[in-house]
Amino acid sequence: MRTVNLLVLALAACAIVGCPKPATVSAPVADIVVALDGSGDHSSIQSAIGAARAGDVIYVKAGIYREALSVGEDKRVRLVGAGPGAAVVDAGDEYAALTLAGNDCHIEGFTIRGASSHGIYVKGAGHQVRRCLVVENGDRGVYFSSFGGRPSARIEHCTVADNGVSGVYIPNGNPESAVSYCIIAFNGRGIVSDDDGGGLEVEHNCVFESGSALSDIKAGRTNMEKDPRFVAREEGDYRLHKASPCIGTAKDGMNLGCF
Repeated sequence: MRTVNLLVLALAACAIVGCPKPATVSAPVADIVVALDGSGDHSSIQSAIGAARAGDVIYVKAGIYREALSVGEDKRVRLVGAGPGAAVVDAGDEYAALTLAGNDCHIEGFTIRGASSHGIYVKGAGHQVRRCLVVENGDRGVYFSSFGGRPSARIEHCTVADNGVSGVYIPNGNPESAVSYCIIAFNGRGIVSDDDGGGLEVEHNCVFESGSALSDIKAGRTNMEKDPRFVAREEGDYRLHKASPCIGTAKDGMNLGCF
């Protein structure tokens, strides 16, 4: 086992970027370390997933990893990146950037982009996805499979933007799923479900310029439809401007979104 003691602080001049509680990713004690420069156990995230045992923690150092990832049904891992904007998974126009086929995985601290269809494809149940930036995917930012089963995940403190069809699509409205403290902006549609969303929890989000913001969902009154005011969206900078309404407004006192 390798111990990683790395603290990544996303600090910027507060004259431009407002961050009363900066996005901080503390690397856990890791069983497997991934690094492009050869300083880890693997240089490929998928290779590390293949080598992992159930319950392993995989820490991914900063870099652009040009690969599409799949966590198989026999895996139950915690995948932690150096932070959104630092650890980047670029699918290179593959179908999905990250497929979660198993159950009970924890994903945190990545930019996930460049899939022809879905940024994150959820097939299994009990997943947690936190502090991820999911952008520029052809169809959906986060897609819960509609082909049988009851896929579920809790999506928290994520920024999901500039995806073609919708930000988050949850066809079955599973009450074990939730979208909270997220920014869903500039997608074809916002958060989409069916059957009035069933018991799906959708609370404390900013949903903006995404067609039907909350489609077929019984959303709580804590969601807002305001421009999140990214620093430079056209240049791929999705951090929050100091005047953003998303700064410090989450129920837990943090910013909405991943930064």
